[in-house]
This record gives sequence, structure tokens and C-alpha cells, in this order.
Amino acid sequence: YFSVQMKAPASFIEVKQGHQVSDILILDRNDFPLETIRVRNQERSLAWTPWSQVSPSFQKLLIESEDKRFFRHGGIDFLAMLHSIWQTSFKGTRRGASTISMQMVNLLQKSPHSKAILKTLKLKVQQILLARKLERTWSKNQILEAYINKISFRGELVGIGAASFGYFNKSPAALNEVESATLIALIRSPNASPEKVGRRLCQILPGQNCKLMQENVLALLNRDYHIARSMDHLPVVSKYIFENHKMPSNNENMKSSLDLQIQDYALQVLREQLHDLKNKNVNEAAVLILDTKTGEPMAYVGSPGASLSASSQVDGIQARRQVGSTIKAFIYASAFDLNLLKIDSLLEDSRADIPIEGGGVYHPRNYDHTFRGNVGAGEALASSLNVPAVRTLALVGERRVLDNLKLLGFTNLEDENFYGPSLALGSLDASLWELTKAYRELAVGSVFSKLTTDQIFQALALPEYRRLSFGLENVLTLPFLAAVKTGTSKDMRDNWCVGWTSEYTIGVWVGNFNGQPMWNVSGVTGAAPIWRKLMLALHPNPPVQLQNAHYMAPEKAIAKRSISRIRYPVEDMRVALDPDIPVQFQKMSFEIENPQKGQNIFLNGLKIGSSKGNFLWSLKKGKQSLALKSVKGEVLDQVKFEVR
Repeated sequence: YFSVQMKAPASFIEVKQGHQVSDILILDRNDFPLETIRVRNQERSLAWTPWSQVSPSFQKLLIESEDKRFFRHGGIDFLAMLHSIWQTSFKGTRRGASTISMQMVNLLQKSPHSKAILKTLKLKVQQILLARKLERTWSKNQILEAYINKISFRGELVGIGAASFGYFNKSPAALNEVESATLIALIRSPNASPEKVGRRLCQILPGQNCKLMQENVLALLNRDYHIARSMDHLPVVSKYIFENHKMPSNNENMKSSLDLQIQDYALQVLREQLHDLKNKNVNEAAVLILDTKTGEPMAYVGSPGASLSASSQVDGIQARRQVGSTIKAFIYASAFDLNLLKIDSLLEDSRADIPIEGGGVYHPRNYDHTFRGNVGAGEALASSLNVPAVRTLALVGERRVLDNLKLLGFTNLEDENFYGPSLALGSLDASLWELTKAYRELAVGSVFSKLTTDQIFQALALPEYRRLSFGLENVLTLPFLAAVKTGTSKDMRDNWCVGWTSEYTIGVWVGNFNGQPMWNVSGVTGAAPIWRKLMLALHPNPPVQLQNAHYMAPEKAIAKRSISRIRYPVEDMRVALDPDIPVQFQKMSFEIENPQKGQNIFLNGLKIGSSKGNFLWSLKKGKQSLALKSVKGEVLDQVKFEVR
């Protein structure tokens, strides 16, 4: 019966390569990490942790507690087995005699438990024989490393990484003695009561304050574990940032189209504007930046983040809101494309009484309640006059406008009878994603003719066309040509500002996720300042300069990717060694932006490696000088920092 057929244990490399994580990295287009995302729900496991990167206290206590003679036996501890038999036979207490190697076999084989005695004996013999085989093909450290990565600690937490971050918010290298003992106390009975785990902890550390440790364990295990997100670049993770990239398989990282620098700057500007508007009942905002040529998202800021918003996981880019006057660009484009109007065609801006279905009469009014007589179509659009927009909608026809909106990517549209003339003022609901994408489609001429696109761009880019409502000098006026349109929904619930250049299309929404109205905030004062700062930063060297105008100083430009520089550490940075972490485990990542072939990194005058990828440096006290040099030895960038 015991002549069993046994499958040889997998190799250590096979086990390590087969390790599956529940959380993977989202990378930007240049492979810089943005965020972590959970991709598997069966269990919670993080990246593989080498045995050498576990704290010495955990290593020591694990051996003492689980397998004292681990480094002296060949997989079977016969002394422990005899002691277990004696304890069971004469004292009536059961004590396990499985070595770490035998437990590792169980983890690899995933043998089912059984109450049948013969079957249990058969499995035990099989376990012993496989443990001997494992010891002959794996090193001791490999067994320990695989063990701490495969063992279940509690609930869905599998592996030392998940347990360490989940309960103590620190890496396994930083675990102190009590923390190490707490995790080891969970190994024998992962889902035991907190009281039982506390008693086990006191056995592992008999010299410590038992009562205090038990109180701490009780508090720790009676609350949910929490694995903090590793980054704060993506307040909301959306499938749309992977629109043009394949979803990964297994443990591969996820490559997005985003640019880390642009993403971070957009988030910073958004938060600054919300801070300035905090006394006007403005709590949320969202920003989407697209590459005009490709349509790929370069920045995706769906919310200001948990630190500023109670509804931080609402995606403001996908939420549907009334788009206000931003819709007017598509109405005029429809008229231009049909040759019903040109940019200089005159439209009447006067009181209008428009019959609507049901026998009512619609009386459109301008934002400032002023009528201006005959105005050019370009001026009417850029100055966001309501009555000419309603007249233009009637000229084109609501059905034709809605058909064009569908071609531009708008979804969930009602039929023309639903909106009526109010469609010209933006009564339809759309998301910032749809609106910004539609403006980008308008920019590249995918729906309308080039002549139409050129006329819309001219009207929305030149200050003289918006002077009737905004004057020549305002937040929308830039030192280069950029088409832009603002919008405000009913009762000031939503602010919009959307526009484009040949390089970038930027959409901004400002408001409240709960739909509350803002207090006296328009598109120009709410969303437009964010749009302006981003446009200025993304165009440090604009190709077209306007003349005879006074402009505000541009914002700090976002560095071009063609320039190689040291991204991290930064100048005059001070780094402190953590006393809770062994010195040999404390490292700093040297990160180079846009590394080029032949470039090298020098630390204090000594070459330490090439610029390709990130370089991990073991921290050493003192003042340090890091330099990036070209293939010819020229210093491209240099930063000084200090380790204390």
C-alpha cells in the first residue's frame, strides 16, 4: 500500500517563476512606476521576497520556533518525531513534528487532508520521502525562501510580503523582534483566535511583557489588515489609460500611455486650484490630457485623491454631467461643414421667442443678459453667446447635430425631441472623457473637413473673437495659439474648460461629485486656470507667438523627454538611515530620466554603472555627489545629497 508513485518536487526556479502576485505595477509610457493594482482576488500576495531581505529577527525566530535543527537534518527531524510520539502517547498532548522541508512539500503538493488513518499514513510517508528529495535538490536557503513566500499567514494573506505590509505597513526587512514573532505565531494556526495567537506569541518570546504583547495582538487582529497603495500618482485607476495597450498576463506589469511627469503636474495643479476655491463650495475636479496626434491619454486625474475628497474613488473623467456651452463648438462645426455658415457670417443676437413641443415658448438669454445685435459666427462661438447658438442649431437641425456627436464619440444620446433648442446650451449629459476625445477628433479633422476645423480653431484661439464676453486679456489668452472653450451647467453645478493645440488636447472639469452647486464659480474662474497652467507648462517653446499683447509669465515648463537628467535623488536632499532596518538592507534608487546609450552614472567621481534603468545603491553616511555623464565624459546633470 505504501509503494506510492511520487512526482519529483519542482525545482526552486520553477516555483519562483510560477509565483503569482495579487497586486501588480502600473507603469507610465517610459516604464516609471505609477501605482499598484489588484488583479487576483483568490488571495493577497505581493512580489517574491528573497530570504536575504527578511529581517534577522524573523529568520532567527522562525528557525527556533518551527524547526530548531533545520540546518542539521536532511529533511526529517527524527528526534522531533520521537518526542511528538512520546507526548501523544504518555501526556495526551499533540505536538507537530513536521520540519520546514516537510511543510514545504505540502505547500508544493497541496495534499488534501483526510480522516482515513491509512490514507493519512500514506500521505505522511510520501511527505517524508519527498522532503528528503527536496533537501537533495534544493539548498537550505532556497527552502526557507520558498517557504516564507508560499505560507499562509492569515485569511487571504499569503507570503511574508503581504503579511508584513498588511499588518505593519513595512517591508519584511524592517520587522522588529515582536513583529516577527507575531507573524510566526500565525504560521501554525493562521486563522486562530487573537487570544490563541497571543498565547503562542508569549511562548515564542518568553522574556517579553506577555500581557502587553497579548493586548497588542488582540488590537491588531481585531481590525482589518491594510496594504497601502505604493504610489500617489493615480487617485483613480481606470481601464481607459490602457486603451491602446494589451492587458498583461500572469505577473507582468501593466504598461499605460500616461507620462509620469505630466500626470504629477496635472494632479498638483488640480489640487492647488481646489485649495484656492475651497471657500466657494468646490470640492472635486478632474483633468484629462490627450496626445492630439494619437489620442492616447498622457494624464488621467479622475479625482483629487483621498486626502482631499471623501469620494476619492469616483472617477470624475467618466462621470456624466451637463456639458454646458462646450457643446457649441460642435454645433457651429456642423454649420460650417454644411456651408450654411462661415466664420464671418452674421448672426442675430436679439430677443428670440422659439416655439417648442407642447405649445410652450423658449426664451434663450445670454450669460450677461445683454443682446449685441448682429455678430459674426466666430465671435458668437468664442464669446459663447446663447441666442446665436440656438439660431445656428435651428439652421442645422438637431438630428444632424446629434448624428455628428455620435461620430465624435458621444454615447447614450437621446433623440432630438428630448433636448429641443436647449441642446445648443449643453443640456445633454456627457463625460469629460467623451468631451475631451470629441475635441481631439475635431482637432484632427476626423469628422469634419479641414476647412471647418481651421475655422473653429481660429475662432477659439484668437482673443479678438472672444472679446465680446471675455475681453482681450483673460485667463484664456496664452502666448501661443490654442483653441479653448469653457462651459458652465445649470445652477453652476459643473465647470468645463476644453481645448487643444497640435500637441495636446486638455479637458478640465470642476464641481462636486454629489452634484451640489458651486458658489459664484464660472468656467473662467473654476476650470480655466487649471487648463491655462497645464497648457503653459506643456508648451515651453510654442511654435506660434501672438503679437501686440501683454501676457502673464508662463508656468514652469515640464521638461522635455529628449533631455536626460537625474530624476532621483533631487538636489540638496537629506536621507536618514532607519534605525529599525539593518544597514545592509537600506538602499536608494538612482533614477535617470530619458537615459541614452553610452551615458554613465558617477558617484563621488567614481563610475558605478550605466544610465539604463534604475540603480540601487547601499546607503552610506556622508555628503554625496551624483553625476550623469555622456559617452564623451561631459556632465549632463549633477545633484548633491546627504545621508545621515
